[in-house]
Order: sequence, then C-alpha cells, then structure tokens
Amino acid sequence: LAAGGPTITAKDDSFAKVKAAKTLAFGTSNDQPYAFLDDKTHQVVGIDAEMLLAMLEKLEIPNHSVKQIDFEGLIPALIAGRMDMIADAMYITDKRKKVIDFSDGWYQYGEAILVKKGNPLKLHTLADLKGHNAGSQLGTVYLDWLNAVPGVTVKSYSTMANMMQDMATGRLDAGVIDAPVAGFALTNNPAYASAFEMVSDYVPKEIGVIGSGFRKDEGSLREAINWALAQIKADGTDLKILKKWGLSEINRHAGV
Repeated sequence: LAAGGPTITAKDDSFAKVKAAKTLAFGTSNDQPYAFLDDKTHQVVGIDAEMLLAMLEKLEIPNHSVKQIDFEGLIPALIAGRMDMIADAMYITDKRKKVIDFSDGWYQYGEAILVKKGNPLKLHTLADLKGHNAGSQLGTVYLDWLNAVPGVTVKSYSTMANMMQDMATGRLDAGVIDAPVAGFALTNNPAYASAFEMVSDYVPKEIGVIGSGFRKDEGSLREAINWALAQIKADGTDLKILKKWGLSEINRHAGV
C-alpha cells in the first residue's frame, strides 16, 4: 500500500486482489441520477458512480468496470461473485444487512410521492393512498412501506419508465420513488414534467442513508472504501458531486 493509504485489519484478500488487478467491478441498475451510462460519452456518471471513481483515485486503482443489473438483482449478483461491490443508491437497512455488509454512509435523502399534474386525487401522505393503486420499483424499501398501508393495491415495476407509463395511462395513481430520481426525471424529461409532479407537502417517512454493498467475507475491501470515502468527505469532493446532481449540504452524511 502507498504511504498514507488505508490501514487494513480484515484478514481476507478482497482488497489485495483489486489492487493487484488494478481494476474494480461494481454493480448498478443504470438508474439516473445515481450510476448510469451517458448516451453521449458512453461513460458511467451519476452521484454514486462519481463518488466511487473519486474513491478509486484515492486508492490508486486506475480502472473499473460496470455490471448493469436490475435493482432487485444486485444483491444476488454480488453474492454470486459477479461484481466486487454495489454502488447504486442502496439504502442501508437491517433487512439487507442480514445478507450483505455495507460501507459507512455515503449520503442521504428521502422519498417522494409522484402523482399526476395538479394532484387530482389529493394525495398528501402514504395513508392517503388507501383505496388507490400505488407502486414502486422492485427491490426497494418503498414496496415494504406500501404493503404496510391498509387498503392500498400495490404494484411493482422493474423500471421507473414502466411505472410512469402506468401512471400516464391511469393504471397507477401514485408512485413512491427516491426524491432525487423524481427531480431528475421531471427536470430532464419535458413529457414527464408536463404530466406529473411531486407532492409538494409530502413529508418523507424516512431519510435513508446510502451505502455501498459488499460480500460478508470481504471486509478488507470494505475497509479500503471506507478510508477513501473519508478522504473525499474531508476534501469536499462528495459535496461537489452532490451539488452537481441537484442535491445539497443537507444530503451529506457525516456519520458512519
């Protein structure tokens, strides 16, 4: 390791293998604005992608590869060894921690309710969804929340585009999604902006903390990423990336 690099206490060789190969493979679901391929540059960009690339620079790992998998398939693919880690806006939850390990927190945000323009059904809270059709993406904690609300007909989707299509045709009354995803979609897609809006007075049920995921037996790679994460937080790189993608100081996560 270079002088001033991470101190590794875990006994496994996951970080040593990545260092020796000079490349790291990470999994994403190609979701905007987190980690997705830019159509023009064909490079991976987004909040999580750019934070990770900054960390790899601190660790002097020059190369990377991206494994694109539907969100609900990321954890199974990680466990199966198809990637070194997950970097795709994944909430750190007790349920997920039973099967994988997480890094320290990268950043944080809450969810949003997306409805038709003008909010004709007057939906302001999760409880207001009673008697309506509501949905979210497969693999998200939002489906768990919707299933816990009595009287909601819950629908799940492999992509946000599919969910928006059902909203446009009236098969879905509301979608619960990450606030940054909703904001990015409405800002960058005029068709979405003219048809949908985020419920302005909705109070998020939870401010989730985002982390990267690792296999249970690969603590050394997790320790190295945590060290690099602390470095980009200390020099302000994390905040620059957050601001680039429409977030702010309130989305920084100071703890572990």
